[in-house]
Amino acid sequence: MKRYLTYLSATFALVTHSAFAVMPEGNPELGEQKAYSCQFCHGATGYSLRQDYPNLNGQHAEYLFNAMKHYQKGERGSALGMMMKQQVSSLNDQDLADVAAFYSEQKPGKPE
Repeated sequence: MKRYLTYLSATFALVTHSAFAVMPEGNPELGEQKAYSCQFCHGATGYSLRQDYPNLNGQHAEYLFNAMKHYQKGERGSALGMMMKQQVSSLNDQDLADVAAFYSEQKPGKPE
């Protein structure tokens, strides 16, 4: 019984950890509209013209979703992390999933 409780506790800890946040199904068309303010740093299709801002185009949607969740929670505390926290603070999980879906569907690399 003790072993079962230990296993159950460990499973619960993994499932509730922020890195394992459950991402709703994203809508890329809505994500494009919701990502309007993202364009100023990350470009219209997720390709940043500035080297200090990451490219988002072609990234895995769950990775982007979880990264935005970490920013919301203040778990990325650099100066850029604090700026990102401000940018995503008003977005709910569905908004984040939509934005992530939009950028994940963009062609990786520099636009032609």
